[in-house]
Amino acid sequence: MTRIETLWESLRADAGPGPAGGDGWQLVRIGTEHPFDIYAGIDGGGHAVFAISVSVKPPAVDADTQALSYFTMPRAGGRSLMGLRLTAESLESVFGRLCQDLADAAADIGSEAALVSLFRARMQLWKRLFRDGSPGLLKKQEIRELVAELLALGDYIRADSGVAMQAVACWKNPGAAQDFVFPDRAVEVTSVPPGAGAVGIGSALQLDAAVPLTLRICVLRESAASEPGALTLPLLVARIAAMLAGVPGAVGALHDRLLTAGYIEHGYYESIAFVPLETRHYAVEDAFPRLIPATLPSGIPDVTYTILLASIGAFQIPEHPYAA
Repeated sequence: MTRIETLWESLRADAGPGPAGGDGWQLVRIGTEHPFDIYAGIDGGGHAVFAISVSVKPPAVDADTQALSYFTMPRAGGRSLMGLRLTAESLESVFGRLCQDLADAAADIGSEAALVSLFRARMQLWKRLFRDGSPGLLKKQEIRELVAELLALGDYIRADSGVAMQAVACWKNPGAAQDFVFPDRAVEVTSVPPGAGAVGIGSALQLDAAVPLTLRICVLRESAASEPGALTLPLLVARIAAMLAGVPGAVGALHDRLLTAGYIEHGYYESIAFVPLETRHYAVEDAFPRLIPATLPSGIPDVTYTILLASIGAFQIPEHPYAA
């Protein structure tokens, strides 16, 4: 349980057998050692609250979802509170981890303006995590894809520790055309289960790049977490963080990238594991079977499709130059 979750539990216990009555809110500062006024709290209905006190006018942000609501309120001395209230009790453990992560990240922020900017960016991320009643946790297929990307990142770091920070920086956020874009090449990473006859492509941009492009396909078999060779997201993240420990700013950059992918530390991920069986690399050249924006018929802005693996055997290449 995070420090913030502990404070929520303590506030509820102090309020008695039922939630705080009326419209009263209870707030407690997360720690006197923190450079900013950050609070854990509960509202009059006992819902978890996370808030930050600032001297500037809080930004207007559309961060409301079915589970979260954004609020601002004036305080004494010309200060204001900006924060989030969780209305879905089942999401509290995920919300607690997100709030704790934000509080930890804020400890390294140099100004209130930067803190407000960080808070606003994280609110938009949290809104996506909790969209449409989502529990804020990745689905199994999303976990599989993230495992494949972390395996690629680990290979690139091991291949040359001198470019470790570059490898993290070149790992692009979800929604980018390719997963890794280096100065002289791009790599699209995906995964398939054993025996798959085809690979899915999610966009016409995915296999379209201005630099030489490699398609990296990782064959992953779902397994029990206790099986020899099995990998979970927490295990992979810990390994890569250890590899980056001596590189200034790299672990923080890794953590930020994982957040944008929707990953947070949670026990849910401990039981979902995969064993990597094989990794194949393909040169995406002119004759490679693909759909790109330039070849789409007029009126079709984008497309998802599959490629038969048997049709791209001639394009398979030795392991990628950036891989170990």
